[in-house]
Amino acid sequence: MVISCGAYSMFFGFPYAAGMVGLLLIHESGHALAMHQLGLPFGPMLFVPFLGASVTMKKLPRDAYQEALVAFGGPALGTLGAFGTSVAAGAMDSQLLYALADFGYMINLFNMLPIGMMDGGRITSALSPYSGLAGLGIGGGLIYGGVVSNPIFYLVMMSGGYSTFQRLYYGDNDLPVNYYKITNGQRAGITAGYFGLIGTLIAGMGFNAKWKMSPQQLQTRQQDEWSRSGGGPETTFY
Repeated sequence: MVISCGAYSMFFGFPYAAGMVGLLLIHESGHALAMHQLGLPFGPMLFVPFLGASVTMKKLPRDAYQEALVAFGGPALGTLGAFGTSVAAGAMDSQLLYALADFGYMINLFNMLPIGMMDGGRITSALSPYSGLAGLGIGGGLIYGGVVSNPIFYLVMMSGGYSTFQRLYYGDNDLPVNYYKITNGQRAGITAGYFGLIGTLIAGMGFNAKWKMSPQQLQTRQQDEWSRSGGGPETTFY
């Protein structure tokens, strides 16, 4: 965690880097809490600079419903963390916290994409084996449209394509019998939770965007404050 914070600090400065790592910690803590509640053993959290963080289950869940609950834990608690950061930003009039809240909403929304081993992929795989195809289509559209150009996402897409192909063409031979046999009530709960969480994240980002300033707006604000205080970037002393 300290190494990640140091690595991010070289590009974003220490305050923002510390906030990023803190929000990642909250996200992963959500997974860990869900595993603890379900009685699933897990390993220590692993933070890798520019790749994110992870916490590993040491035991296979009973079924796809349990796996979906564990997957929900991260973005659910992560959303609360982003919302809390946004509230603190308003209370303190802090553009740094608004920017961190935006990062929190974005990273949790990104994780809800129904691709491979991402949280969204684990959640939606309990609903249909074809959800992976939808996820690959969405991911491909993001790449084609230039929305995402990070090489890491290409690896995520490749992994998602492989896992989707394996499940569609070779079935679930490596999983317990009836692993994906969940009740209609569980299926409805997963569906409502999935789209509800996505909607909450989008709404949170929209609300946060009303108050978050662009770099140009921040520069103008600083210049105005400097001018009102009797200074200014063009003031010269002889």
